[in-house]
Amino acid sequence: MSSAQNEKLLTLQDQVKKLLSQKDTLLKELDAVEERFEKTNRLYRKYFPVIIDSVAIGDNSFARTCKVLSLALKKGESEGKIEYIFEQLKTAMLKEDIGSVPGKKKKGLFSSFMKGPSVSFIDEYKQSYHDVANNLRSNLGEKYFNKLDNITARIKAAEDTNDISEIRESVFSLIFVYISDTSQDREKVNSFVLEVVGKILDIESKLATTYQQTDSMFQSNEGFELVLNSEMEGLKQESDVALSLDALKVEIAQRLSSIENALQKKQAIDLAIKEVAEKNRQAFKSGFAKLKQELDEATKYSEELEKKLNRDQLTGAYNRRAYDKRIEDEMARFLRYGTQFSLLLMDADKFKLINDNYGHAIGDKCLQEIIKRTLPLLRKNDMLARYGGEEFMVIMPETDSNGAKEAAEKIRQTIEKIEFIYKKEKVKVTVSIGVSQSREGDKNHQQIFERSDIAVYKAKEQGRNRVLVY
Repeated sequence: MSSAQNEKLLTLQDQVKKLLSQKDTLLKELDAVEERFEKTNRLYRKYFPVIIDSVAIGDNSFARTCKVLSLALKKGESEGKIEYIFEQLKTAMLKEDIGSVPGKKKKGLFSSFMKGPSVSFIDEYKQSYHDVANNLRSNLGEKYFNKLDNITARIKAAEDTNDISEIRESVFSLIFVYISDTSQDREKVNSFVLEVVGKILDIESKLATTYQQTDSMFQSNEGFELVLNSEMEGLKQESDVALSLDALKVEIAQRLSSIENALQKKQAIDLAIKEVAEKNRQAFKSGFAKLKQELDEATKYSEELEKKLNRDQLTGAYNRRAYDKRIEDEMARFLRYGTQFSLLLMDADKFKLINDNYGHAIGDKCLQEIIKRTLPLLRKNDMLARYGGEEFMVIMPETDSNGAKEAAEKIRQTIEKIEFIYKKEKVKVTVSIGVSQSREGDKNHQQIFERSDIAVYKAKEQGRNRVLVY
């Protein structure tokens, strides 16, 4: 090997070391973030019931639902049940008229149309966006509080639909930043984002309805003008009949002139209002279209991030992070419902020799080919993940060891047919596969993994390229 090749090899080895170091750092950061999230979740479940108990006073439906929620949190019930109880709590609040905030009457563009003590629609939208901001505050971390304070202040100062439109864009901008920054579970993030966006869409739909109501008001005014014009013609005709009463005729003529002047002013004002309303309507339509576009972009961006976070870049299989989440879910189902599952631990045989003899490029190609050949042999609900190095895990839900062994044997037979030509020499790759299923008495998934690991070890002792169940 020439000195130039040696130098290039050393450079590549340094790069590999740096990448491995970066990978370790990222995994540590992920662990730290997940630990902080778990700590926050524990604090929430510990102290939130205390707060709920302090407000659950009386024997009305709101107090009773609060007590149910507090008990569910203390027991550590599932997210689905907690969400269901929250929906019941919202219904109880509406029935008991709890939390309604009377808004002050705004002297804005549409205030002249609001009759009686009802709250103006701008105040209603402000209250709705306050609810959205509070939802964000309770779900996002402290690093976003300054931006939320700014949004809250702008909501408080909002006076017209243009202000509301700008607030909406600020909220979406904040959500987009959150999607980019967060390392939490992507499914939960997507669910939360869709919830917030759904609330905003609901607010905007109400705004559209208000514009339609405003159109009806304009039509009513136009009808009033027709009636008033008709009455003016009638008065003129009556005044023409009363020729002998000159003084009365002059007085009526003067009144008609005043009415006509007032009508002209009213028509001018109505026209100005209608022009402004039309301008706001167009701005709303444009903003609504932009909102949908931003939602699509945010969702797409979130999905791309999720894919990067949960996929192995070399093979395209799921990575260790995705595996850890899925195995936790499967174990939880097993402990709660007794739903059986099996694990396959696949280890490429003599993989170090392949790397040493033929280079890492051929080694990488072998790993990619293992994934490529294995995936078509699995079911849609099975999960194939790269566990580390040349080790791969397959999670097979609702499968006993017999079914798992049969699937593993198909995988083994398919992979042993893999061949590469390297400098006129055939390069073959085989795998040893350990199989284990969940058993009565298992308390955690690590016990099942350890049995699979033992099975792989025994398979390699017995000559490799085989499947063993333990």
